[in-house]
Amino acid sequence: MDEIDKRLIAELQKNCRISYQELSRVYGISANAIRRRILHLEETGEIAGYSVSLSPAMVGAEQLFGLLFSDGSRDEFELVEEIGSHPNIIAAAAYSNGTYALIAEYRGSDELLSVSSYLRRIDGIVGSELHPILVAQGAEMELSSIHLRVLKWLFENPRMSIVEIAKNSGLTARRVRRILDELENSGAVKFRALVELGAASSIPFIVKISWDEKKTTYVPILEWIEKTYPLIHWESFVSASEPVIYSLLSAENITGVTELTREIRRHPLVLNVLTIINKYHKFFPRYRQTKLLEMINAPEKRQSA
Repeated sequence: MDEIDKRLIAELQKNCRISYQELSRVYGISANAIRRRILHLEETGEIAGYSVSLSPAMVGAEQLFGLLFSDGSRDEFELVEEIGSHPNIIAAAAYSNGTYALIAEYRGSDELLSVSSYLRRIDGIVGSELHPILVAQGAEMELSSIHLRVLKWLFENPRMSIVEIAKNSGLTARRVRRILDELENSGAVKFRALVELGAASSIPFIVKISWDEKKTTYVPILEWIEKTYPLIHWESFVSASEPVIYSLLSAENITGVTELTREIRRHPLVLNVLTIINKYHKFFPRYRQTKLLEMINAPEKRQSA
């Protein structure tokens, strides 16, 4: 996976409906070359799939990032499945040293309590760190029956062409294009690629970074990470309750992981650093995807405009 591939993945994570032609203009290579690269990323598993979901603002959702510490008695694959069996868990992963990471979405204190209680009761888990995290809420919009008719087909295939959507929905291609523009520009619906960082030769890892609240905030540290590692920094989770960032990065080998950890540790604003290496992870149906599917399937929403 070269630099262009990494940039394509980043673009598809922002909006997986971006066209080959648009990407061609950005990167100065032909649309066919872009298409071949994306197909290769899909075939090799670096792109695990695509998703469409509502923004957090549309459902009033918050996010939780957690680390679970096991006693080593459980099979890793089995434990990841058990973590992900709770309806609010959207991703879970096994990391080095018997550590597991998870992301959950919840609405209100009752759902948060349900998630945290469930995780602490899992057999083999001996400790946990659970952090509500700062999340861009996105926007809200009123989804009409026509919006939902288009979203029904996008839910099945988020990259379905306008021609196919028009054929399946009974709408004109012109109207489908207008609806798609509204959805993509609204900030209320998210179209994203699901990335399998460990599918190629790269090694995904999480760096837990803490700082002194008396001296700084998370902003300059996060900006530095994003600017310094634009092609290997995939996502960061900022705790809303403690001075901690969990940054997901990747390296080509263990030596690269070690060097990156040292570089981050040397940053003048960083207090402590802990690195854990990913061994296996899995995505689960997103909470906001489920809410969208409920809207699509609601009888009153299936009526024609």
